[in-house]
Amino acid sequence: MAPKEVGKKTAPPVRKRKKRKLTKEEIEKRKKKKRKENVIEIIKFMLPIVIVAIFVFFFILNTSPHMVDGDSMKPTLMNKDRVIVRRTKVPERYEIITFKPPVKSEYQYVKRVIGMPGDLVWTEGNDLFINHQAESLPKESAMSAASELPDGTIKVNISEECLEQMSQFKKIPTGHYFVLGDNRNNSSDSRAFGLVDGNAIEGVVSFRFAPFKEIGWIK
Repeated sequence: MAPKEVGKKTAPPVRKRKKRKLTKEEIEKRKKKKRKENVIEIIKFMLPIVIVAIFVFFFILNTSPHMVDGDSMKPTLMNKDRVIVRRTKVPERYEIITFKPPVKSEYQYVKRVIGMPGDLVWTEGNDLFINHQAESLPKESAMSAASELPDGTIKVNISEECLEQMSQFKKIPTGHYFVLGDNRNNSSDSRAFGLVDGNAIEGVVSFRFAPFKEIGWIK
């Protein structure tokens, strides 16, 4: 027979401690902490991407931010909209540009290009006619008859200052542009101050980045 072990005690069974039930406040606190950690992780992930995007936009693509001031471009652009301007792009017809106006102003203007270098122009009274399709000016007797005007003719009423300038030309000179605001009833544009010199143009508006719900490309 095997000898009995003397003095050896059996260890008592280990009781599992019951987990304490968390209160609503503690659960909410943990959720907030988790959300905060998730936000921090997203920021850590997105920050390098944002930095690269900024570098590409402002240095490689040669762009700059611009804030719209006023209502002259409604409904396309609203007051306080933030847009990206491509400084290296040569404006095309109907594109929106920012430029230093030929009048006293602390702001850059934002307008749409209507008349391009080489477009035919003529005046009658205080009306200016612009045409980029016709090869020659219409006969003097037909200038005011809308039915006889060449296709594609734009007619706008202009100020005396603009009339004095535009009456000298048969074509818009090289490097100059005729611009209008989309909100024609509330816009100071080429109708008032005449042509915009290409050297005064900052660039072409290409993208709106604020407000957030309006983010997108501009046409």
